[in-house]
Amino acid sequence: MINTKNYTSFKSYNQYLNTNKTNSKKTDFEKNIVPLIGSSVGVLAGYLATKNINLKQNHRIIDELIHLLAMAGGANVGSVAVSSIGKKPDVIKKKIREGLFQTTNATIPMLMVSAANAVCNKTIGKSKPLVRVIASLAAMAGGAMTATKITNKIKPETEAKRKYTIKDSVANIDDLVATFSIGFEEQADKLKLDTRLMPFIYAYCGMRAGAKE
Repeated sequence: MINTKNYTSFKSYNQYLNTNKTNSKKTDFEKNIVPLIGSSVGVLAGYLATKNINLKQNHRIIDELIHLLAMAGGANVGSVAVSSIGKKPDVIKKKIREGLFQTTNATIPMLMVSAANAVCNKTIGKSKPLVRVIASLAAMAGGAMTATKITNKIKPETEAKRKYTIKDSVANIDDLVATFSIGFEEQADKLKLDTRLMPFIYAYCGMRAGAKE
């Protein structure tokens, strides 16, 4: 007697496609949710570690930089750490390199904008806000290019060079906020955009590092 069990267990083409779509969605969900949890925990750790930092009264900008840098670094460390569990060494290396890019892309432009602001304060003071804004935008663009070049320097030659994308620009929203603050200090103080936006931005950027395969 012919065993028809194996034949009757075959799936139709549509069932096969639907199964693959379901598995793909599940994989995408797991790929992003685990890194997001890690990056969120990292942001929270960085926030709590530096929320009460207070150097000197005239160093408020430095205090804020340390606070933001701690959150950016914590997001990427947390995301890469939890998403690397059970992964192959080559995948872990890719995650670490992406984490380095996300961290430098969040920090180098920020530091360059702060430096541009400091130079403007010493040279033209708080006058000529348009000049100050242009200088800060140039510093932000230079910082993003520097972060991309650093990442490509440490990439193996077998891997494609990293290009700065629209998604990468999310990490530089804080720099745009800082630029806005430089030109329009009174309005920026009222909005307090850095405080409200940065934890979410850094959590997203950290998630991208952990999701790298």
